[in-house]
Amino acid sequence: MIDTPPDPSLAQEQVIERKLLECGLKAGEFTVRYEDYLQSIEVVITSGAEATLELFPCIKEAAFPEIVTFEDGAMFQQYRDFESELARPRILADAEAALKNYGRWEGFPLRDDFAALDSYAQALERHLGFAPGSLFEVSGNGLSFNPPLEDFLAARSYERYAPVMAAMMYASASDKVQFFFIGNEKIAE
Repeated sequence: MIDTPPDPSLAQEQVIERKLLECGLKAGEFTVRYEDYLQSIEVVITSGAEATLELFPCIKEAAFPEIVTFEDGAMFQQYRDFESELARPRILADAEAALKNYGRWEGFPLRDDFAALDSYAQALERHLGFAPGSLFEVSGNGLSFNPPLEDFLAARSYERYAPVMAAMMYASASDKVQFFFIGNEKIAE
């Protein structure tokens, strides 16, 4: 009897493709390929794949931990919302633990307790040990994180701003407050 080597295992892309077909996606209407610029496999699903909201759990499981995108912008946003809801309990637990560790959990302000967004921002700043108006600016329906640049870039700023990041995580996950970041253009000024 001659021993033959085992069949080579299917490439990860082929495994994901098979699982997506089992989910009910239409063949030829999605791609699964490694993308160098992402350093990951990307699954791109077209409108012709006949994906529905009901298929999201199966798609997530089939492709995890790889990147899933939809060509249809509205469907992609719905999928991102689905993923956010899956992650919400872990984000809340992690942010709460961090806030407790930093001594900023007790009395944490909740958005629903404030009629105006700017009042909430000021309460959050006070709670975090900053002067009202020094960290956040109202920007549409959200808050821009805009600390004094020299303070934020200073040595040992991590200790000062780590609780702020945890608070923003908690507020965005629990109260669905949107936070925006001022980009690197501020440094160039």
